[in-house]
Amino acid sequence: MPYNKPYYEEIDTNELCDYGCALKAKFKFHNGKKCCSKHFNSCPGKRKKFSDSDHSERARKSLETRIRLGITKTSQIKGGKTRRDNGHYERLAIKMQAHWDKTPWQNNPRCKLIPYKHITLNCQGSYEYAFLNKLESKFGLSWIEENVSRGPNIWYIDPATNKKRLYISDFQIGNTVYEIKSSWTWNKKGKDMNLEEKNKAKLQQCINEGYNVELILNGKKENWK
Repeated sequence: MPYNKPYYEEIDTNELCDYGCALKAKFKFHNGKKCCSKHFNSCPGKRKKFSDSDHSERARKSLETRIRLGITKTSQIKGGKTRRDNGHYERLAIKMQAHWDKTPWQNNPRCKLIPYKHITLNCQGSYEYAFLNKLESKFGLSWIEENVSRGPNIWYIDPATNKKRLYISDFQIGNTVYEIKSSWTWNKKGKDMNLEEKNKAKLQQCINEGYNVELILNGKKENWK
């Protein structure tokens, strides 16, 4: 059954909310019901009724359904292995890379990917901008356009969880991957060695796949091994 979004219209009435909170109704949905909030799930009365309900029967039915359909944890693990063996995730990585080239992935809303000056190459944050600016001062903007690209996507094993994860590197020049980090994003200024080991695992996997690697930490080349 399709979900019908409860589109509302603001109303001015002395009638109470139909969802049991005893507050004055402010909105009317397309089904004629009145509510104190723009969405009935935001009504304090409806929320209290839900939290006070016994959900054990719903959970039991959900488990029975998953078992009947064969949707178990074991089946999910097997499905994941099959997709890995068939190269599904590698194909997905290539497809997403093409997508990100056209629509850059905004993995940090507070520090968005933006074009470097007027060229198509994107950068994220002040350290990446400074890296490109230094190259521009040395070689010129046209050289950057011809020789610098966003880095490759690399699958690596997270040392903390032993799970396969996708590393999206920063820049590539020739056969060299450049990873631009601050001391905070590298290891939280020395306070998170697990994060540092994770970052090292990413760079080591680049080397394993035949790339050279340069770590630019706080604007300076750093020996990370």
